[in-house]
Amino acid sequence: MNYKQILNQLTIIECQLDDAMNTLPEYNANVDSQGYIDGARCDLYYLKEEVEKAIVDEDVTLDEVMNTSPTLAKGL
Repeated sequence: MNYKQILNQLTIIECQLDDAMNTLPEYNANVDSQGYIDGARCDLYYLKEEVEKAIVDEDVTLDEVMNTSPTLAKGL
């Protein structure tokens, strides 16, 4: 699988998470679920950004993109 195929799959996952968030009723009981979906979207956006950078800059290996946690990469 190359970077462009990975990026395409990530875009599909992004759409699925957006659909999940948009169809989840806004009840107080769903606040936790909304938080989990939003957290997954945040991690996905970061991963998508890294793959996009890798497409532009071939110096970044696929292993670096896939095996670096978003928390470590942000320097937190």
